[in-house]
Amino acid sequence: MGKHNGKARRKGLAVGKTLVNAAKKEGKNGGPASLLHTTDTTPAGNNMQSVIESNDLVEMMSMADLADREFAADKTTAVVVSSGTVAHIDTERAEKDRTAAEARHHLRIPRRPHWDTSTTPEQLDAAERALFLEWRRELAAIEQDELLTLTPFEKNLEVWRQLWRVLERSDIVVQVLDARDPLTYRSTDLEKYCRELNAAKSSLMLLNKADLLPENVRTAWADYFEEQGVDYLFWSARRATEAQQLEKEGLEPPIEYISDSRVRVLTGEELLDIFEQRAAVAVENAVRRGLPRTSRGDRYMIGLTGYPNVGKSSTINALFGSKKTAVAPTPGKTKHFQTLNMSDTLCLCDCPGLVMPRFARSKAEMVAAGVIPIDRLTDVKGPVGTVTKRVTRKQLENLYGVQFPKTTAADHVTAIELIAALAFSRGWLTASGAPDETKTGRKILKDYVDGKVLAWVPPPGSSDPRLFNGHEESVKKAKNGGGGVNGLRGNSSDEDGETSHEEEEEEELELDPADLELLADIEAEMGEGGQTGTKPTRPAYKFHGKKGSTKARGIVSVGGYL
Repeated sequence: MGKHNGKARRKGLAVGKTLVNAAKKEGKNGGPASLLHTTDTTPAGNNMQSVIESNDLVEMMSMADLADREFAADKTTAVVVSSGTVAHIDTERAEKDRTAAEARHHLRIPRRPHWDTSTTPEQLDAAERALFLEWRRELAAIEQDELLTLTPFEKNLEVWRQLWRVLERSDIVVQVLDARDPLTYRSTDLEKYCRELNAAKSSLMLLNKADLLPENVRTAWADYFEEQGVDYLFWSARRATEAQQLEKEGLEPPIEYISDSRVRVLTGEELLDIFEQRAAVAVENAVRRGLPRTSRGDRYMIGLTGYPNVGKSSTINALFGSKKTAVAPTPGKTKHFQTLNMSDTLCLCDCPGLVMPRFARSKAEMVAAGVIPIDRLTDVKGPVGTVTKRVTRKQLENLYGVQFPKTTAADHVTAIELIAALAFSRGWLTASGAPDETKTGRKILKDYVDGKVLAWVPPPGSSDPRLFNGHEESVKKAKNGGGGVNGLRGNSSDEDGETSHEEEEEEELELDPADLELLADIEAEMGEGGQTGTKPTRPAYKFHGKKGSTKARGIVSVGGYL
């Protein structure tokens, strides 16, 4: 076998034997079956991996699996399929919005089929798979017939089964929402489904991260929800955790002075008291109307549901006062529902984060909402562009310590301007000297999702300029309430209180011609402005034909950039 680094190589083929043994276990022993691709035959209930996005092939295979059909493709046979030209219809945004509003009633979450004590597990499994397949086909038909685009949504039946169990056994169902944009995370059909299960079952919206909103914005949302007849509470898991830490150190937590008691951010003890009161009322209503109680045992059951990364697990940890559930900034950490006894009379039921189907104008909005894992992104300019439209130029300059060229009089910068300025100021460059777009873009998106960049959405129909992000008075109020400076959140920790995400390795990137032209101008300004405290630029031949890197050390002045 020869030598490697002066040492004789072992002749064993451990890796090869492992692959051969794995193939034998799958029935691929070198015969005709080894040339076939088949659907996954993993027993139901063993796969709790969240599936939000998939390509057409995986989609077809999963649909075949739900239909209990074996699908096989011969790898040795090549078939050329020629399809005609598909006409692309570019519908105006207003028309798409109108069509989406008309078709919104079709965006139902899947209902669990009826079952009772006489239903066998096999019968229930078959019924659930058939219902889920029909639901998937209906959504696909809406996209095709109405020419609308659905956001990525949960496609794993096992995850939906967790939601069904939580809804069935809860006295009240709490939707944990991100207070900065609550309607993006709210599911009105989930509230309807709760009433279908039990007319006495009530729903409650828990607006987490409410400490990031100024009082006037919270008041506007309170007015909106009351007009809609929706039960709501303002809450901050992070603030509750920080208050508990201060109490352990013998310090007094800061007190929030507000004029409207409806929008006060609740403490953990207050939230638990309200949970128990609402659950008691729901049980009393069920008894009075002759309906069965859905929860089991002597404790009231509170079901916590919501999108990934909105803070369900962090809420439970804050209510317990210690870490009882695994919390991570990656969406989809919780895999199975779990019940947690809070007291002799109250129990919390935590459901895995679940993305509901809804219409959206772009995938970038879902990334900015924190629903799609940021670490898996390769194209970051679209989501970063969504952020720059919501955050003013002044806020970004204050946060990152950079100044953007005054090329336009606009209050907002473009995605490529922000990425380029931040990358050059931090020295996040590739070997060729271009900005590391992926690394920089992910950093910006994580700062936005974590709340370090202050931004929010006002209620529908709002016209008061003070309710919009970037207004001087609103930012000043948010500074005092959010614990940050310059309208930015000061705490740099993640949702679970741990340090920020680790920086990814630099990657070589291919930029658009327009972006390259802009970067050339920026780099030319860098050459004119010079850098202080840096090493001399290496000769070009040292880079084998590549342009030398000009990494910045600390904060530097770069012809209009800092």
